[in-house]
Amino acid sequence: MRAAGATLVLTLACTAALTPAAAQDGAPNGQKLFDRMCAGCHGNRGDGGTGHRGGFSPHVGTLADKEYMESVTDEYLVFVIKKGGAAVGKMATMPAWEKRLSDEEIGSIVAHIRQF
Repeated sequence: MRAAGATLVLTLACTAALTPAAAQDGAPNGQKLFDRMCAGCHGNRGDGGTGHRGGFSPHVGTLADKEYMESVTDEYLVFVIKKGGAAVGKMATMPAWEKRLSDEEIGSIVAHIRQF
């Protein structure tokens, strides 16, 4: 488990250091991935507002709650994204993304949501 945590920290550090030119070279772009995969429920700013698609999507806003976000680790966020909401007692409508997103892509999403 420690090796996985170290890999995650390294991935996040590399992701945060990406320049726009590097992002265009095929490296995952956390904002674009978030907008495509997550904003339908979480909104473009993580507040459940702008970008929220409505309809069957739940209205969630915890990603923009700085106090809550400071209380959770990156490893926890990666786990939730990989395994889905039901795996941590949250909304079962949050899908598990581990089969559709790579560890690097998930790391870039976590780095992006830390900016809200």
